[in-house]
Amino acid sequence: MTTSQLQKRCFKVALVAPPLHFLFGGQEVQAHSLVSLWHGDPEASVTFVSSRPGKPGRAIERIRLLRTLARFPSYAITLYRAAQTVEILHVFAGSFSSFLIATAPAVVVGRLRKKGVLVHYHSGRAASHLRQSRLARLALRACGEVVVPSPFLERIFRTYHLHAQVVPNVIDLSRFQYRSRDPLRPRFLCTRNWEAQYGLDVVVRAFAEVRKRFSEATLCLAGRGSCGSALKKLAEDLKVVGVTFKGEVHPGEIQAVYNDCDIFINGSHVDCSPVSILEAFSSGLPVVTTSAGGIPDLVKDGETGLLSPPGDWTSLAENALRVLRQPEFARTLARQARIKADAHAWESVRGQWLAIYQGLSEKVH
Repeated sequence: MTTSQLQKRCFKVALVAPPLHFLFGGQEVQAHSLVSLWHGDPEASVTFVSSRPGKPGRAIERIRLLRTLARFPSYAITLYRAAQTVEILHVFAGSFSSFLIATAPAVVVGRLRKKGVLVHYHSGRAASHLRQSRLARLALRACGEVVVPSPFLERIFRTYHLHAQVVPNVIDLSRFQYRSRDPLRPRFLCTRNWEAQYGLDVVVRAFAEVRKRFSEATLCLAGRGSCGSALKKLAEDLKVVGVTFKGEVHPGEIQAVYNDCDIFINGSHVDCSPVSILEAFSSGLPVVTTSAGGIPDLVKDGETGLLSPPGDWTSLAENALRVLRQPEFARTLARQARIKADAHAWESVRGQWLAIYQGLSEKVH
């Protein structure tokens, strides 16, 4: 259904998601992008509801369980009040504990308030989550609509007899300037948070191999996370130089980081549909990545990037060396990837969201 075919009305939506100040991860960036892109739109009035409101105090903040318990009453109250003024709860969902403390309560509140509930599920750990959590399966069946950003997740949901619609992650192309890398310099970038699932150790090991052939190569790691100290020690143990641990970069400033580098490298063990790869597509960086999770639905090997098996740092290094040794091929990959990014532009995605809001509204009424 096209936008022009929809009944002209303004849907009142509360978008429930982690705040951007908590962590600049893909889910947080995606939620922030949607709220910003809907701003001022005559067909959808979208307000943001934080699933992690406030700060409970310095002492409690250090203890994860106490921190969650301290925040929950504020979240529940805010959620209940928001449900009074909207017709749809658009709830971003991760897996395991975040689903339990943020998503499930939103589904309950929505059902109690007789609102349309849309669960927007993003986790690359969906298979293990759905297999282990009967509560998650019940909550997903209880909501009005489930949306996922990747055919990879849709296939997993289908195995558990759960219907999910695919709406791709959105990228605000106006925030990223495409530039052809000519000459192509050995300046690598990874903008994934420093957590085990994203395989930054694989990236560092692959880069160490690249440095043996290109001594001027550099690697910028932009992010943060629990593996930061281990990654720095790994770089020291490998005696690899040229690695910059840049730390976290605000989404409003990330374009400058992409602009300063020439090749995007990613080593995920678990993943779905990384926004960071879309940002690389939009900026003109050829992409070399592992094929974890839903990445092959986003990156076509030899067409919009190069894929290697998860955990295989030798193969990742070989692909990195291939793009360096074949710069025209690398630029072709980048050009084709930029075309792929158009399917994730707001102009392509907006109508899909309006159609889902329309269908959900009709179910409620």
